Amino acid sequence: MKPEFFRVLGSPLFALALLALATLPLWLPSYYLNIAILTLIYVALALAWNIVGGIAGQISLAHSLFVGAGAMVASALLMKFGLNMWLGALLAALISAALAACIAWLDFRFRLGHLSFALITMAFAEMGELIVLGWDFLGGASGIYLPKDTGQLSQFQFGGSSGSFWVMLTLATICLIVNLAVLNSPLGYFLRAIRDNEHAAQAIGVALLRNKVLAMVISAVLSSLIGTAYARYISFVDPYLLASPVLTIEIVLFATIGGLGTVFGPVIGAGLLVPLGEILRGQLGGTLPGLHYFIYGVVLIVVILGTPRGLAPLLGRWTRQLIARAPRTG
Repeated sequence: MKPEFFRVLGSPLFALALLALATLPLWLPSYYLNIAILTLIYVALALAWNIVGGIAGQISLAHSLFVGAGAMVASALLMKFGLNMWLGALLAALISAALAACIAWLDFRFRLGHLSFALITMAFAEMGELIVLGWDFLGGASGIYLPKDTGQLSQFQFGGSSGSFWVMLTLATICLIVNLAVLNSPLGYFLRAIRDNEHAAQAIGVALLRNKVLAMVISAVLSSLIGTAYARYISFVDPYLLASPVLTIEIVLFATIGGLGTVFGPVIGAGLLVPLGEILRGQLGGTLPGLHYFIYGVVLIVVILGTPRGLAPLLGRWTRQLIARAPRTG
């Protein structure tokens, strides 16, 4: 593991940022706290997707399949058989891992190009949504209502918005640490080699199948666990939200705007765009139908045109320039 991994995690700034975020439920109004929770959910999902889509360069559009599996399977097992949702989350994560391994194997077996891989994974996501909508065990089109959250952590209950915030902050932090660990480990080097030139990576001995499967499985398991927590937070498992391919498009958008393949890119992308979208919808949604979507779209276009590589590289360059210009003492 590179020293950078320990340097980031051991940084006082990192610890202070986490501590400051952890205090939000103590003073933030309920409306904005719920936006903060939603933001953390998408930060975690974007970070999970970044492992396969950013670091490995495999543009997977199947992640709604994993999020939906985490939400639907765990919730169905709870409501149909009374299975503790912690166990349900584990089983859903194992199912997601198996699905991810199959998708990665197909990519390796048929040597799919980037566009073909994206289309294949989109097809998997579409099939997953159709299965959920047509299978009564998973709630069908009506979804699944979960029992009231009474705060029993042993039953996978978080105790309202405050507890949900801390759980989502924990998940987002775990996803960030996993990204750092992958990026600064041999796996990260192998994945970036595959991303930059797959044939050259194979020629120097990089195991394509093993590393692609590892990246996809890690990403899928994290996404599945986040999906289970998301379902518990909203207490209603909506297939049109949690199993829709549109969810993946949003995740990809946040990671791309922030900066693909960087650790803090997905954090920046989701951290800025989710609150912006929610606040625009809340303030302008009733003023003129579609106005908030128009403004949101204009902001996205301006950001993409101004920072094609994402916001994280731009902010990093500005930070280095400020440090270089700062007067030195002694």
